[in-house]
Amino acid sequence: MSSQRLRSQFESLFEHCQGHDTSIQLEDITDLLFCTRRNARIVLNKMEEQGWIEWYPAAGRGRLSKLIFKQSRNEISENLARRYLEEGKFSQALTVLDNDATKLTQVIQNYLGVQQQEGQQVVRLPYYRPLSRLCPRINMRRSEQHIVRQVFSGLTTLDEHDNVGPDIAHFWQQISPEHWRFYLRPGVRFHNGELLTIRHVIESITALKPFPLFSHIENVIAVSDWIIDIHLKKPDHYLDLWLTESCAKIVLSCEQRSEDYDQLPVGTGPYKVIHNDEKRLVLDAFDGYFGFRPLLDRVEVCVIDEAHSTLVFPSLTKPLKMERGSVEEDVSLDPGCLHLLLNRKNGLAKDLAWADYFTNRLNALSLFRALPEQAIVELGIVPALGLKPGWYHTSTSCDVISPVPYNDRPVRIAYHAKHPMFPQIISYIESILKSDGHTVELIRYEHELEDVDSIDIWVKAMGISNYRDDAIAGWLLNYSDIHSMSVPEHFDLWRNMIDDWRSQLSRPFPAMDLGKSLVENKQLVPLFHVWMGVNHDQCGSLQNAKCNALGWFDFCHVWVKPEI
Repeated sequence: MSSQRLRSQFESLFEHCQGHDTSIQLEDITDLLFCTRRNARIVLNKMEEQGWIEWYPAAGRGRLSKLIFKQSRNEISENLARRYLEEGKFSQALTVLDNDATKLTQVIQNYLGVQQQEGQQVVRLPYYRPLSRLCPRINMRRSEQHIVRQVFSGLTTLDEHDNVGPDIAHFWQQISPEHWRFYLRPGVRFHNGELLTIRHVIESITALKPFPLFSHIENVIAVSDWIIDIHLKKPDHYLDLWLTESCAKIVLSCEQRSEDYDQLPVGTGPYKVIHNDEKRLVLDAFDGYFGFRPLLDRVEVCVIDEAHSTLVFPSLTKPLKMERGSVEEDVSLDPGCLHLLLNRKNGLAKDLAWADYFTNRLNALSLFRALPEQAIVELGIVPALGLKPGWYHTSTSCDVISPVPYNDRPVRIAYHAKHPMFPQIISYIESILKSDGHTVELIRYEHELEDVDSIDIWVKAMGISNYRDDAIAGWLLNYSDIHSMSVPEHFDLWRNMIDDWRSQLSRPFPAMDLGKSLVENKQLVPLFHVWMGVNHDQCGSLQNAKCNALGWFDFCHVWVKPEI
């Protein structure tokens, strides 16, 4: 990339010539740039290499050479700013634009969204943090779950209507309540060219046993080259549904994975990861995909640092700022909620008095009343009176008794360090607790908590992957961390409710009963639902971009409608 000095030299030359092509002596340029004839030629050659000028030197001293400007000062500044943006260098981009935040905002908005790049359809999405944990077997936040679903395939998948459909398995049958058979597609390849074998499938499904949702798997065996049987310890009429979960994707064998597999995973899905660092995640359509190749050639997720996050929307799908009285298209509440997860196992909430206090003092309405209206609009939130929109499972008491602190022990609150909503919410929780005479210790973490037992309150967002009621089962057992924060008999109760349901056919999933039990047992305190939708200002010509339950749109189902 060109240096700041070279750009300054161009600006001096451009202003001297008033932006017009001109005939000029080399001596005039040396006087203008305060350099020797040799250095002047070097500078002019560099400007020509950058495509800024064309320089036709005349032989001999005193002869007029021809200088043609190919770009204006503003064009060069904006192009340099765009190149800095590609490297995630927002401060440098602002500098080349003379610290004009309005110009930077315009450059960023033009850089993002739908682009045509060397004949390819590209969509650039802004996001507020890196997406570096993309292995299906590790604990993931919901945005990582979405990316995993673009990169990996499972035995089964959910279609755009949330119905179970084929993926790597083209057909399957339930032979008995404890026995399922899956028929695999031949010729499926990983993004690195490796042929998927039945060994990959057996190892991937067997590795699910530690997940509570899949703890009933007894063994997985090969019936033939392309048929596997899954035997269960308990009846399950919905195994094909659970195999659509993010954690159930088929992965390479451990010995075939690179050391940076979490960050640069290799799957068999419609998109492959070609670049992933602190500044940018790049997904390319996989030409060898066994299904329909995506129409969108490339998706780039650009990380906007916190200092410049106000210049862009959070992403093409985003928590929407809902002004009072406003009407938005394609807007819905997320299927879960932001909530407090109380440590009923080892934290202060192990004592029922503390659990009552947290539940009543830090409920949704208390926090909502404490938030200024501007914050409510900016965050795009509404109070959650239950785990899902429309549920009412919150019970409050007018007489809230603050427990006496244990030997000045602080209330320890944990939350993700990089989340656009948590800092404001945490500050109001902290102020409420301090007003009651409690000290507070805030614990910010990047990926995983090292000492879960020491936490009293965990501020979390539910990662429900679809709009089905039974999606709560996958969230509760796989991604919620409730197992490590709950009384064992309570967790057994919730797991048994799920096991009883999946052991019988044609029964409605007990979603509301589960939600009610989680709240009444003071395990969760629902806080807020978030408005989500697609930002049509950025996606413009992008077709079929519908916001999913994870707050994104499915990259595989969108396409760019060209202007005719």
